[in-house]
Order: sequence, then C-alpha cells, then structure tokens
Amino acid sequence: MKHVFGKFAVLASAALLLGACAQTTGTTGDGRMKLDYWVFFSGGDLSYMEAIVDDYNNSQDEVYIDMILQDWDDYYTKVVTSVAADRGPDVAVSHAATLPQLMNQGLLEPVEPIMAETEFDFELFPDNIREAVEVEDAAYAVPIDTHPFILYINNDLAEEAGLLDEDGSLKLDESPEGFKAFFQQAKEALPDKTPLSISTGGVDVYRWWWTVYFQMGGTPIFSDDLREPEITLDREIAIEAATYIHSFFGDVIPMHIGDFYETFQAGNAVGLMTGVWATGIWEGSDMNFTAVPLPQSFEVEAAQGDSHTLIIPIKEEQTAERQQAIAEFIAYVSDRGADWAKAGHIPARTDVVASPAFQQQPFRSEYAEVASKVVFTDKTIYQNPAETDMVRALDEIMSNRLTPEEGIDQMIDALRVTTRQ
Repeated sequence: MKHVFGKFAVLASAALLLGACAQTTGTTGDGRMKLDYWVFFSGGDLSYMEAIVDDYNNSQDEVYIDMILQDWDDYYTKVVTSVAADRGPDVAVSHAATLPQLMNQGLLEPVEPIMAETEFDFELFPDNIREAVEVEDAAYAVPIDTHPFILYINNDLAEEAGLLDEDGSLKLDESPEGFKAFFQQAKEALPDKTPLSISTGGVDVYRWWWTVYFQMGGTPIFSDDLREPEITLDREIAIEAATYIHSFFGDVIPMHIGDFYETFQAGNAVGLMTGVWATGIWEGSDMNFTAVPLPQSFEVEAAQGDSHTLIIPIKEEQTAERQQAIAEFIAYVSDRGADWAKAGHIPARTDVVASPAFQQQPFRSEYAEVASKVVFTDKTIYQNPAETDMVRALDEIMSNRLTPEEGIDQMIDALRVTTRQ
C-alpha cells in the first residue's frame, strides 16, 4: 500500500487524539459566533498572530475567533483525524507544502468560491506563491507569507574580521568560491569564534542543499503528478550540491554544534543560515546584525522557502453565514500582512510588500525580493515523507558516514520506496 499522508493515523489514532482535538463550536456566552482557529506557531510568531486575532475580535462584536495552539509534532495528524471525524477547526494554518496531502484526503474546501464574497483578489499574489496553493487547478488556501532560507551576519564580528565595506555592506563575492572564502577569512581573523553556525544535520542543511541544487539548475524532485509522480531529481547535480555543502563542514562550520541558534545569539558566530523567522528573535536581543538573502552563488536564481497559509477544513454542516465569517477573518489576516511580517516573514501579497508599513521595517524590505525566487515543493502527496528521506540522506553525508555519491543514491532509493516505484 502506498505511503499516503494521514491514512496511517486516521483510524489508529482517532480515538486517542479526538479528545485533544475536539473543541466546542457555535456561539460564545455573549451570543457572538465562535470560530475555532488552529495554529502551530511558537515564540515571536505566536505573539504577532495573537495580536492580529485580538485586534479582529475587538474590531467587531459579531464574531469571536478562538485561536487554539496545537503542538507542532502532531499538528497535521490532529488536523487529519479531527476533520475526518467532522470535529475539526473552522480555519487553520497549513504550510503550502502540505496542501497536496490534505487535499488528497478530501479534507479541504477550495477557497476561491468562499473568498469571492469578500471580493478577495488572488491576483495580488506573485505567480509562484499563487501556484503554491493550487492543487489540480483549484486554490486550497490563502497564503499569508513566504518564509525563505536566508543568511544572518553579526556585524560587530564581521567588522572585526575585516568583512565589511566602509558603508557597512558585506565584502561577499557572489560565487561558490567567494561565499566560502568570506567565512574562511572570518576563521583566520577570529579563530576563537565560529565562522558559520548551522547544524550538521537536520532540516536547515536540507534547506541549504535545496537552494544550491536549484541554483545549480537542478530539476524538480518529482514529476507533476499528484498521486503517481516519477522521481525526476538530477542525480549528478544533487551530488554536486551535496559535495559543495559538505566542503564547509569541519572547515568553516564546526561539526555537530550543540545549539547553532544560541551560538549565534551569544555573539560567538559570525554568520548563521536559517529561515526569516529568526529576524524577530534577533531583534529582541541587543545584537547588531544584518539579514540578507543567501547569495546567488550559481547560475540560476533560486531559493528555498515555504508559505504559511490559511485553510478551510471541510465540515458537513457549515452554514453560509459561518463561511462568510471565515472568509472575512481570512481577508482580515491577509490585510494585516505587514503586522505579521514583524515576525520576520515576507507578506504574500504584492500590495502589502509595497506598503510603507512593510517597507519601513528594517531588514524585511532588504530580503523581500527573495520571495519571487522561492522554488516551492512539488505537488505530490509524498512531499512530507520525501523531505524526511532527503534530510536523512544529507545527515549521512554531512556527518561523513556516506560519501556524497553514496548519500544521494541512498536518497533516491528511499524516494523510490516512499513512492513505491
């Protein structure tokens, strides 16, 4: 039987999870319509979304949004089991990458017909972001941001290492050799500091590999087929990308850093690579830092990233009145994109990106251009298990347990097993 997202959990786990998933719906004590809104955010992300929801609840007296924080580890399993039992949320957050699995399970409403009553304009999204929420020619979510993989620099350490120009910009040549040489200079100038902080294994290395692979001209991982895709990953480019990244470890990246965020935040690393959500974290500290797009080191403009989106789970007896309220809330959150960007994300809508409320925010406007370069994941129900396969193979390579050739072959073999090819 093919490995399809969620099916393993619906029957086996429903009885265990529904008690945690179930929420009362209907109205509040003062007669307002109550809508359950599920999120998986943490840290700064959560506080910014809480503020948006609070403002919405205070802006009118007819609808109350009950924002419910779910644990990240089993978030999507809870979505699947609750919706399958018709006890799911009225609106929820989902990554764009997960939409094909949720749609394939028959759990989502197409959003454009529901949003039409609010005159919501999907043309305000760039092509790659709009296409990221479309599955089989229908939009199944409203994107609220793009969150790409970028580079952070400790300006004080970079200046001490002679890595800044007179105007404070980075002396960083956008080439494969130039990117590595930048951190090699940091290593030579500041031998007691970590030149570049990132975990040896895990999802951030995968995000870096994805960026390099597509900048090198890599083909999609899968063909354009939701349920029976072919593996179209370019083995040679995948090996070349893994080899390039592997060359950093043990040289300018120490092996097995315990907490690479803490290393940077404590002022012990010149650079760090991770998602844009870290911008809000560093702003809450005393660090003098710069946030910039990952350099365009190879031939093709490409970046890794995903999008937080708002989905409308199917409910058997959802009234038109409640659907209208859901649509108005989603439109409100979308309109507040500049406030959501305070967490570090890039607003999904072009008009919000162009607004003074966003452009006046430090750092974000400087890396906002990356949004149009994000290569989103393929539209297949196998994306989530495939990501696990790729992360594991890259872990083996970066930890020196497999050569890049062996690791990529392991990756391809694992993808074949996952898709039963």
